[in-house]
Amino acid sequence: MFTENKIIYRLPIALISILGASLIFLLTNSFGIGLSPDSVYYISVARHLTDGKGFIGYDGYNYLLQPPLYPVLLALIKIIFSADPLISVVYINSFLFGLIIYLAGMLLLKNLKSFPLTLAGTAVILTSFVFIQNFIIALSEPFFILCIIIYLKYLDLYLDKGDIKSLVLFSVAVSLACLTRYVGVIIILAGSISILSLSRVYFKERMRHIIIFVLIAVLPAGVWALRNILLSGTFAGQRAASSYTLSDNISLLFNTVLNWFFSIKISGLQLVILIILIAAGILTGITLIYLKRKDELKLFKTSPLILFIILYSGIIVISSSTTAYDKIADRLLSPVYVPLILTISLFIDKAQKWLSRYLNRRLLSGIIYTAIVAWMQYPTMNSYYKIKNYAEQSGWEYSSKEWKDNPVISYLNKKKDFETGYLFYSNVPEAVYILANKSAKWSPAKTYYNSPQMVRSDSRGRIIKDSKDSKDKVCLIWFNNSSRNFLFSINELRESINMVKIAQLQDGAIYTLWKK
Repeated sequence: MFTENKIIYRLPIALISILGASLIFLLTNSFGIGLSPDSVYYISVARHLTDGKGFIGYDGYNYLLQPPLYPVLLALIKIIFSADPLISVVYINSFLFGLIIYLAGMLLLKNLKSFPLTLAGTAVILTSFVFIQNFIIALSEPFFILCIIIYLKYLDLYLDKGDIKSLVLFSVAVSLACLTRYVGVIIILAGSISILSLSRVYFKERMRHIIIFVLIAVLPAGVWALRNILLSGTFAGQRAASSYTLSDNISLLFNTVLNWFFSIKISGLQLVILIILIAAGILTGITLIYLKRKDELKLFKTSPLILFIILYSGIIVISSSTTAYDKIADRLLSPVYVPLILTISLFIDKAQKWLSRYLNRRLLSGIIYTAIVAWMQYPTMNSYYKIKNYAEQSGWEYSSKEWKDNPVISYLNKKKDFETGYLFYSNVPEAVYILANKSAKWSPAKTYYNSPQMVRSDSRGRIIKDSKDSKDKVCLIWFNNSSRNFLFSINELRESINMVKIAQLQDGAIYTLWKK
């Protein structure tokens, strides 16, 4: 184990983190920050906050589906530095990537006996395509991941010392995580179990610490949930049934994580065997931890990491099986990446110590680090292809050249008649907002997003009402390159709405609407 305060050990970690921050800045500053539908919604809410309009999205509806912290952060930066979120996110993500690499490296430095292994683990995070693809797009995950790392850092200190300062710091980190993504509430359970089962203080003191932790972690998110209930009658906006079964999501979980390390895909019996092996490994680890053998202290250190990985992965699988949102993939699972790398590094460190009793230490180290360097070609090459794809498209999704040069978007930007007096609907309203600077509502939906569940009332009624009652002309902006099958098609809309095409473009059309 190395002294964290020695600059000779901290400096290489700092250099790796600066390299990571520089990489993200170079990419996003050159091509613009990547913009997904969620990105556009966060940015629209941040802009409305700075304009004094409150938590309102680009579609004019209350912001409910996500917690408030990320758009609030973007709004605060805009107020303080007069930097629009499209600009500030470039700096935020670059800084966060570097900081996360540094904090993860410091956790490795504190808990590993091998400094080369510390550097290897830090470099693995730097070269991770899982992270790079999340940090070159405007998402809340980077800040959420930072909160998780801070939680793990100060929980580690708390488990060593049992002090109130560390308790409060990791409690605040969890509170911020819950205000960034709703799934952060699972960290409250993970933290409570860690305090109860791993803290060195007396049982009565543990219970007092759990109460302090839960109060700090829950109260801010509880206030936001109360606001949502008052506005919508729901904790986090209206949700629908998922399109994916439990078995689908278990398979997606394991295959996504496996793909971080190897280019393989498993199913059926292979998946069952893997689950059994992992369960056996966890049970063995728990047994060793509770025996509290002195030479198994490193395994004791992995307990909060493994607990977080299991609980977070579990809630993602369960919620994805009951509630419709994005398919399980790298983005949803990225918060477990650093804890997983830390856990693997601790086990390698322990294995190296044990094997050195039987093998030559230098030979063993050579084999281990040669294997790590050889394996690192896999994530590094995947990162290279992600970066190449990003550069070739001059950005991702709505920041890409394809979308910026879209004929419909170009028409909207050139057509001065559309400046005032129009109420817009679209099958891609986020593109209309971020690229043409026009607020637009969603065109009518048949089912909920990523769900077989039908929308309760015919959503075409809303657009019919607007076309009848609104003083503004009602227009539908339609993009042909969108494959959102949960929305009514043009032909289905024509069944109940009069539509007159006012512009036919290469990749879409614009219609005026009124009730039949």
